[in-house]
Amino acid sequence: MRTIFPFLTLVSLVTSSVVTFAQNANQAAVDTLTKDVAIAVFSNINQPKAQEIHTQLLLCGDGCDPQQVIRGVGSWDQVGAKMQELSELKNTQKFQLMSPGEANASIRKQLTRFYTAHKAEKPYSVPLSPAVQAQILAKIDGLLPPDEVQEGGTTAAGSPTATQPVSDEESDVSATALQISQLESQVKNEQEKQFWMILAGLIAGLLGGAAAVYFLLYKETKAEADRLRTENLQLSRSLDTARRNKPANVPRQPQDADQQKAKAYDVLRGELGANVDPLEAIRQLKQQPPAQSPEANPGIRSGQPVIEPESTLESALVQHQSPPTPVLPVPEPALAPARSEVFYFPPPDPNGQFDIAQKSDTLSPESAYRFSVSADNPSIASFRFEADPGRVARFLTYRNYMIEPACESENSYTSVHTRIAMRRDGQAVFENGIWRVKTKALIRYE
Repeated sequence: MRTIFPFLTLVSLVTSSVVTFAQNANQAAVDTLTKDVAIAVFSNINQPKAQEIHTQLLLCGDGCDPQQVIRGVGSWDQVGAKMQELSELKNTQKFQLMSPGEANASIRKQLTRFYTAHKAEKPYSVPLSPAVQAQILAKIDGLLPPDEVQEGGTTAAGSPTATQPVSDEESDVSATALQISQLESQVKNEQEKQFWMILAGLIAGLLGGAAAVYFLLYKETKAEADRLRTENLQLSRSLDTARRNKPANVPRQPQDADQQKAKAYDVLRGELGANVDPLEAIRQLKQQPPAQSPEANPGIRSGQPVIEPESTLESALVQHQSPPTPVLPVPEPALAPARSEVFYFPPPDPNGQFDIAQKSDTLSPESAYRFSVSADNPSIASFRFEADPGRVARFLTYRNYMIEPACESENSYTSVHTRIAMRRDGQAVFENGIWRVKTKALIRYE
């Protein structure tokens, strides 16, 4: 009894060693197949990481797992998934227990199925040419010698003859592996399709939102432009009406009549003397009683006008003039004391000139600048931006035309700014009947 027990133990150890060797040999052959296929695939890919994977596969020995090499370098997980599909055969228990000849035949079938499934893809059809496949299978034959050709059995290549079909379990293993690979491909395609659909939806949503925002801004801008056109038209009509209703200028008397009167006054003053006031002499003549009318002369009876010579008027003035009286200086009318003035203007033109016709003594909806003129120097005015609070937004919108011709800012304008703060008053000069900006005011957008 004691002798039988050690013998059984020895037999079991030998059996397990044979099985383990068979499993390792079959799996190593599948790894060699997978590695050689990966080497053939990566040899035709001109990319840095692909070439690095190709180099490592060439350096690793027979039986190394190419999937670990691919995962270690990275960026080529798709090819790694295909290699997983090719090496799925080694994970089945039936394959691990096969004899070398049976394992060789299964590996050939697995390579044929893999090539048939992916020959439409260039990365697999081009490198896995019949010559390359023959070299790979020759290497497999060296690891797993195929069975001898038997009558009605298998061929030397390990493929089944017409009289010996493939076993059901082996077909199921390969079919299951192929189905798994197809399902993985379908799932991956669905995921890619969903990703692109989501991306397309996001892009369409962004484009739609951008279009909506554009149309809203266009609508608001158009409405504001129409409102400004209407206001400008109303202002133009009001200005035309004001100009038409202005009274005509009073015609001036001819300059010749003024010169004649001045000459006559000088002549009269020269005849009366420097110490006699001509105005006083004329008043005294008016206060004297009228003289007796002389007898009618023939000229008057006949209806002919009589023109007395100038000497008669001069003699009458000399006879009736009173004794010389001291000439009192005529007091000049007192000038009103000069005072400061405040008025308002709409925005100037692009040249910085304010329209004097739009000057206003009070703040109006169109006013934008407040002028202060000192009595000491009425041709120089200081001005500052001062507008109706309800109109500031409009001035900010059209700041290029309404603010910048007369002001310069400390900061840049953005859409969040809603008001204008003064930092320094500007200066304007009155030249040729118009007010013109000399020094721009300093403002800040807030």
